[in-house]
Amino acid sequence: MGVTFSFIIPTYNSKKTIIRAIESVTKQLDKSDYEIIIVDDGSHDGTVELVHDFMKDNSSIHFTSTIGGVSFARNKGINQVQGEYLLFLDSDDYYVEGSLKNLKNIVTQSNSDLVIFNFEHGNTPVLLAEVPNTKVEALSVMLSNPTKYMTVWGKAYRTETVYENNVRFNEDLKLSEDSEFLVRYVQKCKKITSDNTILYHYSIDNVSVMRGKNKQSKIPGYLESLEIVREDIFSNTPELKSAFYRYTAIQMNIMMVREIFNYGDNSDFNSKVRKSNELLKNKIISESIDRMKLRDCMSPRFLPVFFIKLGMRPLARLMFRLRSWSNYRKESSKINKKR
Repeated sequence: MGVTFSFIIPTYNSKKTIIRAIESVTKQLDKSDYEIIIVDDGSHDGTVELVHDFMKDNSSIHFTSTIGGVSFARNKGINQVQGEYLLFLDSDDYYVEGSLKNLKNIVTQSNSDLVIFNFEHGNTPVLLAEVPNTKVEALSVMLSNPTKYMTVWGKAYRTETVYENNVRFNEDLKLSEDSEFLVRYVQKCKKITSDNTILYHYSIDNVSVMRGKNKQSKIPGYLESLEIVREDIFSNTPELKSAFYRYTAIQMNIMMVREIFNYGDNSDFNSKVRKSNELLKNKIISESIDRMKLRDCMSPRFLPVFFIKLGMRPLARLMFRLRSWSNYRKESSKINKKR
């Protein structure tokens, strides 16, 4: 009889946190119920040696390596899993103490292709609204709030569904790989279940106040992912067009706040304005803004879209700058607390 759960953990220079991640599984589940597949992506800080030493006492832990990034690592893990369900665990995160004790009962009784759990963001619980159990309605909810729902961790996937539909991570993408994977996977699900267990701890230890400074722009990566997701949805599930427009608006906000009006970037303001205008000319961005109805833009997260639709771009830019400043202060506070 095979194991129930396969946990895939990609690693890269994770010496400080990898054992914590592994033990969040091994201390909660019987060895007969799980396997852990660790896929290293070229670590050179002692991670590999530490993992090999830990594996000596646990035959349920397997190690392999790859080169190419997190999508390559996750795909290599997927190709090796033996469990009925697979889960993704990042090496600097962990499962909340006690959260796995009922996992087997939850997933087997649900008989679902996807089980979505609550999670912790740092010390803050993130309680997700119950997701509808059919793929179109579920994806509509998930696309409309991607920062909460469109992560591959914090979920259990039926391995048979992954294999039968050959769902893998797009190794050409540099950003939003999770969203693109989930869009394709959820479209193949017959049943989806939400569970109110706070399962996963998303670590916010390693924050960067200077996010966006002295680095290559991520905007092309975001836009490339949007193009792929758009093609998939419009070709296979056109009922989700409105949800995709909302998803695009949120991605546009992320690009504006993190990449263009980033508080840590001291570029000339006029240059930032030009970049923001160029982004709004992008076909996918402009189409999504045009197709969103004004009444759907009244919530705080869509207010910049509301102003853009009314031709009030300076007010939209002000909101992007304020959000960037808020992010900067939060991340500065986290770093100062660690010191």
